[in-house]
Amino acid sequence: MVEPIERRGRSMEQHLLFDLDDTLIHCNRFFNEARDEFFAAMADFFRDFPLDLRMVDETQHNIDLSGIVQHGLGKDRFPESLVATYRLMCDKHGKKPSEREEKELLSIGYGVYVKPVEMYPHAHETLLNLKNEGHELYLYTGGDQEIQTSKVLRAGLDDIFPANRRFISEHKNRDVLQNILTANNLSREHTWMIGNSARNDIRPALEEGIHAIHLPDKGGWAFDHADLNVPVIGNKFHTLETIQHVPHVIKSFVEEVKEKSGSGQKRS
Repeated sequence: MVEPIERRGRSMEQHLLFDLDDTLIHCNRFFNEARDEFFAAMADFFRDFPLDLRMVDETQHNIDLSGIVQHGLGKDRFPESLVATYRLMCDKHGKKPSEREEKELLSIGYGVYVKPVEMYPHAHETLLNLKNEGHELYLYTGGDQEIQTSKVLRAGLDDIFPANRRFISEHKNRDVLQNILTANNLSREHTWMIGNSARNDIRPALEEGIHAIHLPDKGGWAFDHADLNVPVIGNKFHTLETIQHVPHVIKSFVEEVKEKSGSGQKRS
């Protein structure tokens, strides 16, 4: 159970939920590199067979996405999709599976989780600016608890996102977001979701009636794509090219709220 967070109580503070992977730190790039290693290994393992790497690509992609739908963003999904693809290709070509080769593929898959943590340009300074301006910052990210916590610590973000401000879930959807808002008494009119995933970050936020800032990942992952044609009533929705512009959006919103509040007081 998430304990309610004690807050400073400033009337114009905003509650900012940040995604981690491919919003604050690089992630998809490492999975793409691992898939390249996987294809190279498969070409080697099947060098005596007429292997179609396009079929390997499509098969692994479908198994991986199916695993997310069924099991969420757990750490075993991606490595196991490599082995599952390998076994299907063995069946297709009449090749006997090799335990050594399967272990090599698992090593490639799990290797993505031990890559050096590399933050996006301007991410750290942007977080500090928002915190210094009096806003409340939270981390809401998908994945394995231990792995994502390790990334936070290695990125030096534990001061910005202490343990009670980290929400890590193997599933990211509207229900999980709603639970976070309710458990922490976050008012929708002052809460924002900032992330790269249209599917996991932005669409649930818009459906739940909070503000959203989309930071599309140019090296994108197919699973992150989603239709964002969601009715926006009262909540703000912005698409930005860089996280560096987030403080300006938040500041403009606060000034707009202050101006409307002042106009209302004058009329009364």
